[in-house]
Amino acid sequence: MKKLLFRIEAIIGDRHDSPDSLHEDEINQWLLNLQKQDILKVETETEYWEDVPMELFELIKSNIKDGNFEHTMAKGHLWLKMEIPIGTESEEK
Repeated sequence: MKKLLFRIEAIIGDRHDSPDSLHEDEINQWLLNLQKQDILKVETETEYWEDVPMELFELIKSNIKDGNFEHTMAKGHLWLKMEIPIGTESEEK
């Protein structure tokens, strides 16, 4: 199964009053409660979304729950990097 690298930008809190940094456990708790509207954009090497499709959002949430991501935070923005499997196993055969 092919994996595709996704870069995700999300905003924590209000756009005008968002924290500059959070403790690791606060970030993890926020990510577990991530809402679709918290995501500003999602990018791959060839694709870009500001309105994230629900199926992709569910894949992102699943990766977050499994801890399959890296993150950095600055000025209330959280940047995630994660690889998500694309396609089905039957496509490999």
